[in-house]
Formats: sequence, C-alpha cells, structure tokens
Amino acid sequence: MDRSPRNCAKTDKIEVETGTDRISALPNSLIVEILCKIPITDACTTTILSKRWQNMWTCIHDLNCYRLKNSTGWSAKRFISFIDNALPLLTSSKIEGFTLHFRSNIALSNYSSKLDKWLQIVLKKKVENFHLDLWYYHDSMYLCFNCDRYSLPQDLCRSSSLLNLKCQYCRIPEDRILNWTSLKSLTLTSLLLSDEHMKQITSNCHQLESLKLCDFCGFHRLHLTSPNCTRLELSNHTHPLNYMGDECYFEIVAPYVQHLKISGDFVGVEIRLGDLSSLIHADLTYHWYDLHGLDDVINKSIVKDHLTSVACANDLIISSLYIEVWDFNLVKSSTDESTSISCIDDFHVDIAKRRCSITVVRVQTMTINSWTSKYTFFGIDRLLSSTPCLGNLTIHLKKDSTFLNYWCEDMDMLEDIFEGSLRNLKILKVILQWSLIINHMTTEQTKVMKYLLERAKNLEKLVIVPTNSGCSKMIKSLLALPIVSNTTLLVSVEPLADVEYE
Repeated sequence: MDRSPRNCAKTDKIEVETGTDRISALPNSLIVEILCKIPITDACTTTILSKRWQNMWTCIHDLNCYRLKNSTGWSAKRFISFIDNALPLLTSSKIEGFTLHFRSNIALSNYSSKLDKWLQIVLKKKVENFHLDLWYYHDSMYLCFNCDRYSLPQDLCRSSSLLNLKCQYCRIPEDRILNWTSLKSLTLTSLLLSDEHMKQITSNCHQLESLKLCDFCGFHRLHLTSPNCTRLELSNHTHPLNYMGDECYFEIVAPYVQHLKISGDFVGVEIRLGDLSSLIHADLTYHWYDLHGLDDVINKSIVKDHLTSVACANDLIISSLYIEVWDFNLVKSSTDESTSISCIDDFHVDIAKRRCSITVVRVQTMTINSWTSKYTFFGIDRLLSSTPCLGNLTIHLKKDSTFLNYWCEDMDMLEDIFEGSLRNLKILKVILQWSLIINHMTTEQTKVMKYLLERAKNLEKLVIVPTNSGCSKMIKSLLALPIVSNTTLLVSVEPLADVEYE
C-alpha cells in the first residue's frame, strides 16, 4: 500500500468526510486499559466522547481515586459523593489495583462509614494492589498518630488476595488481627505500630518479600525470620507529640534480609542490630538526634555492633556518624586549640592501636554518604584499613577549614593516614560540592585529594561527579592533580542534582 504523504493526507480527508472515528474503532480491551491509567474522575468524563464510551469506565479494573488538596473543581464533599456513587456501578469481577489518595480539611470521622463501604466493594472483588493515603489536613495533627485517623477495618487486615499494600496516615486498632497470607510487599507510613502487630506481620505474612516502614514508632522488636523476606527499609522514626519517655529502642533480627536501608531522622531512639548474615547491600545513612533535637554521639559499642552486623555485606553506604565515633575523642583532643601534640610518634602509635581494634568489614563497594568533617578523617582511615576487599569507594568532598588547615600545615602529620588502606582500590568516585560561597577546590582539599591519589597505587578509574553545573572550577582543580599512569579519568557529563546529604 502506498503510504506517501500525499496519499495519507487523502485517506485522512476521506475518513473525516465519511465520519470515521478512529478512537471508537479501538478494541474494548485497549480502551479499558487506557482508562485504567487515569484517575476515575477523568475516566468518567470520557462518556462524552461517543455513545460507545458511555459505560466503558465501569469496566476498569485498576482504580485510581485521586483527590489532592486544592484540586480545581473538586471539593472534598463533591469527591466523596462521586466515589460513593461510582464504585457500586463497577462491573468488573476483579479489581487488580485500588488507590485512594484523599487529603482534605474535613475530619475523617465524618465519613469513615463511607470509607468502610468503599473498601468492602473492592475487597469483595479480590483486589491485589492496594494503596490507601488518607490525611486530615491539619498541621497540628501530623505527629498525633491516633487523632482522627481512619481505622483499618478487619476485612482489610485479613484479606487473602492482597499482594502489595501501602497505607499512609491511618491507624491500626489494638484489636485488629493482621493476617495477609498472600502479601509480598508492605509499606506503612506514619503509623503507630505495637509489638503485637509487628509480631503478627512477621509471623503471619509468610510470602512477604519486602517491608518498608516510614515515620513509624511504637514497637521494640522486629524479627524477620521468613526466608522470603529479603528487603527491609526503615525511614524516619519519630514519636507522638505527647511522648514523655526517657529511652526508646528497637532491635532488628533479619537473618534472610539481603537489602537493608536505614535512613532519615531517628529522634531519641537506639537501634540495635542483630543477625543480618545474608546481607548483600547495607545503607546506614540515618541521622541521630536526642529528644531535644540536638546532635549527639552514639555509644561506641553500639557503632561497633552495627558494623559487626553488616560486616558480611558486599556493598555498604555509611554516614559520617559511624566514622566520627571511632576517633571522636582523639581528634577532639588533638585539634583543640588549647592542646598541642608533644610527640608525633605517640600519635601514630595511637592510630595503629585503634586500627587493630576495629571490626573487619568485607565490603567490596563503599559510599561515605556525607560531607567529610574534622571528626571523620581518622575514622575513614580506620574503616578503610579494615576493608581489605574494597575495590570501589565513593566520597563527598567538603571544606572544613578548621580541621584541614590545622592538619595540612604539615603533611608529615598525615604520613600514616590511609597508609595501606587503598592498596586494593580500583575505582574512586568523588562527589563535588558547589555553593555560592564555595565554587572551587580549596588548598586543603587539593592537598587531601593529592594524598589520596598518591596512595591508591592500583587505581584504575577516577570518576568526578559534580552536584550541579557550578562545579567547573573544582573539576579543573582535580584534573590538574597527578594520578597513577594506568588510571582512567572520567568526568560525569550530567551534574548530580538530586543527591541527599547529611
């Protein structure tokens, strides 16, 4: 068939003249799939396209019920009324996915009975993917876990059809029994979780493969003993507004978890890590604060236990929190303006002793996901010297004039730092900082990078990654440094704009 531009235009003209409707010519199955990709409020408006589409939206099997705050043309009351009338009209025998995203200034208690009815409808249709995000939009209620939040009904808590479940800003009453026998992925955000409910999740959900908790609180034990659960992510532990406790802690035992991530803010809580013998990837980049919101130093024994628990991981992402603890007392006393080091040899002996006491970590890839500070340099040395298999290192470069000026006045002071730590390093990635104040490498940073490159005798690749387009001067400074002759130098073309830092 001749599909030249001239003949195509002629064909289109004929179709317009004869009234051919290509959209209406689409098969029903394809039309339904299209409608499943848009919010149900928009899907219903497609009835005006043609007579054939008038009832097509009732066949959708993936429901996206969105009502964002300040949605144009959709008040909270109108949205509630619409969903209340639309859901009973659905003709599909099975619902694959149901997402209800609703935030308003109307108290949830005013329409909880309607929510129960909506959930009953989709649960009867054996819904598999379920995402519930309900928030009474009131700033003072954010951390009040049990204030006017929707209580999950028992039918939802024991649904055997659910494969993926996400719940945000809801509550689980104490009398609820959690028994998701087919569930593979569970994400709970901003929920107060009791030890009993955590026990039910870990013991009743035998098919669970991934567990993610965000903005959580309440429990003290998380023992994941199912061989199927290989992924655990914890983010932002917090307390209710009226929390008056002096000590909070929770322990993690997960012998089959392969991917562990602990990130965000952990306010006044102690994390205890137990058996994590199957770890492949570990990300420990959380911030620790005391209950008054001030930075503090975690007990050294806790840090050592954490590194012992993740020692089997191949890939480790770590924050400066762990590094600073190792040499906090040494560096603090040594860099104090009122204190002087009387004997450099004694200082080096102390460094050597500290190296010997650190837990051996068998990681192959490590990221120090924070700006290096004056309390991290010797800790980095100790950590690197304990990782004989390390071949890939990523570091973040930041100016800390007080520390670097002091130590870089005499590079002999750094003779033992990184000595032997970098013998197996093959790939070094440097993340560059840029700001309106610092847009070039300082003299101190240049000295430190030069020292690193001189010690990495077997380095094969140096990768420079800018955080944004303002790092050009810093890149030029790095390019001017001498590197090992067999090293390949790569500069990222695209700046890394969405990096999270401490």
